[in-house]
Amino acid sequence: MRLLKIIATVGPSNYDYNVIRKMIATGTDAFRINMSHGDQKQWEDFINLINKASNELGITVTKIADLEGPRVRLGNFDPIKVQQGQNLVLKYENSKVDGIPIDNKVFFSSIEQGDKVLIDDGKVSVEIETVEKDSAEVRVIEGDVLEPRKGVVIAGKEFDMPPITDKDVNDMKFIASKDFDYVMVSFVRNSKHIDIIRETLKKQGADNIGLLAKIETPSGVKNIDEISESADGIVVARGDLGMHFPLELLPMIQKRIIESARKKLKPVILATEIFMSMVERPVPSRGEISDVYKALEEGVDGFLVTSETSIGKYPVQVIIWLSRVIQEAQKHIIPNKIDISDISEAKIAKGVVDLANDIGAEILSYATTIDMSRLISGFRPSKPIYTGAPSESIAKKLNIFWGVKPIIVGLSNNEEEGLNLTENYLKKEGIIGTGDTVIEAARSIDQNSFIVKVKQLL
Repeated sequence: MRLLKIIATVGPSNYDYNVIRKMIATGTDAFRINMSHGDQKQWEDFINLINKASNELGITVTKIADLEGPRVRLGNFDPIKVQQGQNLVLKYENSKVDGIPIDNKVFFSSIEQGDKVLIDDGKVSVEIETVEKDSAEVRVIEGDVLEPRKGVVIAGKEFDMPPITDKDVNDMKFIASKDFDYVMVSFVRNSKHIDIIRETLKKQGADNIGLLAKIETPSGVKNIDEISESADGIVVARGDLGMHFPLELLPMIQKRIIESARKKLKPVILATEIFMSMVERPVPSRGEISDVYKALEEGVDGFLVTSETSIGKYPVQVIIWLSRVIQEAQKHIIPNKIDISDISEAKIAKGVVDLANDIGAEILSYATTIDMSRLISGFRPSKPIYTGAPSESIAKKLNIFWGVKPIIVGLSNNEEEGLNLTENYLKKEGIIGTGDTVIEAARSIDQNSFIVKVKQLL
């Protein structure tokens, strides 16, 4: 069974029930709805497609909303081809100057002569030559097609903007009205950013949604330890990181972020350019496959594919290939170990994993909350963690953790009953049987005690 999880982004390429269904059937554990694109009608359509397909297939699928956050983008215009050495004018979209529109005035108060500006994940780059109040003349360094609504970044600088926008607040109202399981928070700079989003969601009646912090900026990297402590999970957003840091530093930055999340026993997802060549090709490149192996060794919980499935030509094949590569990599790669926390709960979880790995036991858990399975998952057992969940909501939250296989068994009166329900389900399905050794672990409903049992099934 595949231990690492796959999160796929929705978009024009999978705006179809049959495609979504095939993506779930071939291994998609979660879908990401990117609120930087589309509108609420399209997002609701995707929610309905995902729910219908997952219900028909009987597969638990997690839904994740990705807030746009305080981002500067190009405005609306017809796509144009720009060439190296060409001079252009960038202008605030509401000004009367002719030029390529930018949607936020903060861009013009942030730039200086000589700054390098990266557009569309660096697909186009320009150098600032002159700056006016609402416009700037630039020279193209790297040319390509400029398209509307693409992201704009000043290399080595961060825009001084509030952590959330009016659009984010409105989108959070939509999120609260739907059955999302997680929210990805863009451009997180510190733990206060997470607190603000959490409080805003709470005001909308959505205080149970998990928060995944996207690390995209120098401040996010600098403050990664406090962010890992505050957030419910971390996303290594290599696309934006690559526009703020020299590319040769990205592997070490990626490793640092992953280590921070793992030490806090929080799930960590690697994003951007996982199988980017598959936007145009039906198979990944050799280098991309090696990248997956390396990420598994570093201990990520899973991968987030973006353009590969949202606008690429082969969204289903992306899932098939990624699942195939992960399953093969698991046979050969052992994730790096992490320094154990002083927290007693973590020591108990580590003991469960070490014993299960030593004696080849299956791990069973019952999730009164997500904590017990999250802690066990954090130590990267070599086998799945079969986790009985009292509700669909908890099952879907568990679904992004390394190795966790959530099973909805219903609400129990106590943790012993929950473990029995889980064990009976697995016996009925033929997953475990007579002679198997299992380790059962659960946290009490009052959260004050733990149960850990080693059993040989009769």
